[in-house]
Amino acid sequence: MATAQIPQIEGRPRSQVGTRNTQRIRTTGRLPAVIYGHRQDPVHLSVDQKEVTNLLNHQAHVIEVVMDSVTEPCLIKQVQWDHLGSNILHLDLARVDLTERVTVSVDLELTGEPVGLKESGSFLQHLINEIELSCLASQIPDRLKADISDLKVGDTFTVADLTMPSGVTATADGDAIIASIQILTEESDEGEAEDQAATAQPEIIGKKEAEKKSDS
Repeated sequence: MATAQIPQIEGRPRSQVGTRNTQRIRTTGRLPAVIYGHRQDPVHLSVDQKEVTNLLNHQAHVIEVVMDSVTEPCLIKQVQWDHLGSNILHLDLARVDLTERVTVSVDLELTGEPVGLKESGSFLQHLINEIELSCLASQIPDRLKADISDLKVGDTFTVADLTMPSGVTATADGDAIIASIQILTEESDEGEAEDQAATAQPEIIGKKEAEKKSDS
């Protein structure tokens, strides 16, 4: 991500905090947020809900908050969702120097059609959907892609097999398996059926657990 590509968002200072105030802010189409870090006092503000949602949908990690004629680069540190995981409740932003090294998690996307899937009974195991990276704040990739086209039955694609952008490293063990191609044999198929029958339980429809963090 080049500096010129860092998206900007308007922030409005808020002097009042607490549940009642944050609820009122959300009814206006804005979100309560806080900027902290770099040994400076926290700043409470509000940002446009639609803009934040759009930024997250485009895998933004670093944004510039413009408030009171001051532009401050920030790392999206934490997003608090409601109990259904559908609406954003609060945003935590950490001050960041674009030349400092940060640790962030980005989406991991599998690309290509593995040759091993052409064999009868083969299936793809996708074990890692997100990966933690270390890089400069100005060079955070939107996502990483893993080309698994050459995977045959029994092959694995590990963290070490990823093609990393310059200056970007993965914090995970290089031997960690991202994806593999396996064969579902008749024996394993029967074993899975027996396991499922033995452990069958009535379905319980639960709610997605929201991040447990109080509004600032």
